[in-house]
Amino acid sequence: MKLPFKKGKEVVFQKVKSQKGFTLENQDGKLTDFGDVDIEDYLDDMFHTPDQFVILTAPKPQNKVRYVQACTHDGEVEVELGIEEEGTRLYYKMCSEKECYRIFLDFYDNMLVPEMKEYRLVEF
Repeated sequence: MKLPFKKGKEVVFQKVKSQKGFTLENQDGKLTDFGDVDIEDYLDDMFHTPDQFVILTAPKPQNKVRYVQACTHDGEVEVELGIEEEGTRLYYKMCSEKECYRIFLDFYDNMLVPEMKEYRLVEF
């Protein structure tokens, strides 16, 4: 089966390859050596600059979450989780800046256990 493939409006992406550590990226580049402060700085930049995004990818899935990504839409923050099973599906929710920080930092500390009922499947 070739990925990504569509099931109706649902898209299933290929699994992310294993990596040695976390990566943090935005439209300007990717970091492999960073800490909590860098994550907060990337998110702060995203909150205050149009058309920005942030992606935090774990070396391997944590509670099925492979990566967390965020962007803003008309002043609202959208956080997406890449949930890895036979492929990777994206789920999203709208949240506050404070909650976005918490999601990213909890994921980085391997403490994120998402309440999936709060998230909706991203449709393309």
